[in-house]
Amino acid sequence: MEISAGILKETDVLLAAFAMGVLLLCAYDVLRVARRIVPHKMWLVGAEDLIFWIGSGVALFAMLYRENSGYIRGFVIGGVLAGMLLYNLILSAWVVAGSVFLLEKILFVLSRPLVWTARLLKRPVGFAGEKIKKLLRFLKKELKKFWKTVKMGICKL
Repeated sequence: MEISAGILKETDVLLAAFAMGVLLLCAYDVLRVARRIVPHKMWLVGAEDLIFWIGSGVALFAMLYRENSGYIRGFVIGGVLAGMLLYNLILSAWVVAGSVFLLEKILFVLSRPLVWTARLLKRPVGFAGEKIKKLLRFLKKELKKFWKTVKMGICKL
């Protein structure tokens, strides 16, 4: 019993559609991770989603064009949806949570030298800032006195 070439080709298209669904949702998880690490405003989330789904449509069309000469078939849409559904049910939550956890730890470790430097510089910078404020207040007072003197001199003329 031999399987026809047409069936094998459609099986390849179905597997490519399944893989495309997994890849699309994996790419969307990258957006979800970025949104959890860096808070986004609602308009930016909408813009990101719009760009993502336009890109997804283009990628899906390119896959259909390459694999199936551009024919849209029901089983291809089903394959994409099945890939997305299985990835979402099995891996998505773990990928997002694990990525967020790792990125937060990495950012924490990378930010430590900056925190230590800020703590070291806090007292000297604060001291210098106070001295500069006092100097500026003194200069402002002296400038006001000088200006008052100049105005009185001009008015006497």
